[in-house]
Amino acid sequence: MSSSKKQKIVTNCYKVVLLLDLYIGSKIKALRLQKKISQSQLCDNFMNRVVLSRIENNKALPSLEQLIRISERLEVPLSYFISDVKYDKLIEYADNSSSVISDLFNSQNYYEIVKLIEYNYDEFLKAQDLNKYCYAGASFFNIGLYNDALKYLKKYVNLFLKSKEDIQKLNIDNFCQALNILFKIMLKNHNYEKGIYYLELAKKYLYEFDSLNHSICFIIHNNLAYLYLNTNQFQKVINLLENFINTHDNFIYVRAMPHIYMSLNIACYNVGDYDKSIKYIEKAILLFKFFDDEYDAGRCHLNYINSLRYSGNFDKAFEVVNRCKDEYKKYNKLYLSFFIQEMILYFNIRNYEKVKEISSNIEVHQLSEMSEHNYEFMIGHIKYLHNDFNGAYGLFKKCEKYFLTQYYYRDLLLLYDDLYNMTKDISYKAKQNEIMNKNGRKNIVMIHC
Repeated sequence: MSSSKKQKIVTNCYKVVLLLDLYIGSKIKALRLQKKISQSQLCDNFMNRVVLSRIENNKALPSLEQLIRISERLEVPLSYFISDVKYDKLIEYADNSSSVISDLFNSQNYYEIVKLIEYNYDEFLKAQDLNKYCYAGASFFNIGLYNDALKYLKKYVNLFLKSKEDIQKLNIDNFCQALNILFKIMLKNHNYEKGIYYLELAKKYLYEFDSLNHSICFIIHNNLAYLYLNTNQFQKVINLLENFINTHDNFIYVRAMPHIYMSLNIACYNVGDYDKSIKYIEKAILLFKFFDDEYDAGRCHLNYINSLRYSGNFDKAFEVVNRCKDEYKKYNKLYLSFFIQEMILYFNIRNYEKVKEISSNIEVHQLSEMSEHNYEFMIGHIKYLHNDFNGAYGLFKKCEKYFLTQYYYRDLLLLYDDLYNMTKDISYKAKQNEIMNKNGRKNIVMIHC
């Protein structure tokens, strides 16, 4: 094909594109996010990022040259941006948009819902269905367009709250699904306070309408417990989940239960109720094994070892560690985590030679983030005890920030004590005083080693 003919085809395609100005930007953005390409990466050296941002937000159209370069970077033909526009489907939407939106959402055709909104927004508005805003918000969320998702989900929540009680009862599941997606968006932004607000609102209406056996109710409780754990509200986790499981007579969503028991385990050993923490983690392990979820059962064993250690049952903890090192060899990072747990056990009984012996067989770069920082902390303290201050200082500085983000205050108290004794820098004493009475999470240190 001649270059002039190719150019003619491209030009004709672009004329059609010009008619779809709302569609182009959204599709570029969705595809870029789907491929996990940043705006800067997509722009490269041929476009300013501000220009791309305007295009993706439907405030400007790309030039022909820009669209060609974008299609090349996203590894799709230029026709990708117009080829799946079906005008007959858009006409069908106008005839029966309410049921079409529901059907599309239930079949996970999220892009089709977004296309409907972009092309036929007036028809979308005409649909006599409160849930259309929920479906729209969830669709935008599922293709990675979080700002658009927020707009529609908030609209849906506000309309639900203004609706009559019979309408609310009918749509309680979608309402809670919308709030749960809002929680996920807040989680991405590390806005735990707002995430808790949305989940507690969902919980309020679930209890009000006696909908505790709905599957979404299990999800809401599990996610709310997760946020409470991340904000160190351990007693709230216990109150929330124990009340939930003690008042249930029909566990319709059983697959959520091992996760709920895991959350209870973590909360209980952080408040010092080790008998309960052991009971709950044993239940979680049994359920994960029942569902043939070997990996999560292995993760539970890490918590099981922690609970045994904090309860003072070191013999049992060592027994579980040794069994798990044989049982979980095929999951490399998980497998290595059991060696770190073994180091922690020896660290707390001050058998530092054994800690060093185990550490010498570990390739640090293969560890998970948490295991790597725990490794650095323990070896750092041992180096400090052997007057290798340079080595200790370097390792402590590597794990300090992570420990702060995880609220491992017991570990940090020892870390700052070592740093002060090495450097005589009074700022480390000030840091100790700042976290001395804070309610943090337990990790390695049980008592001052």
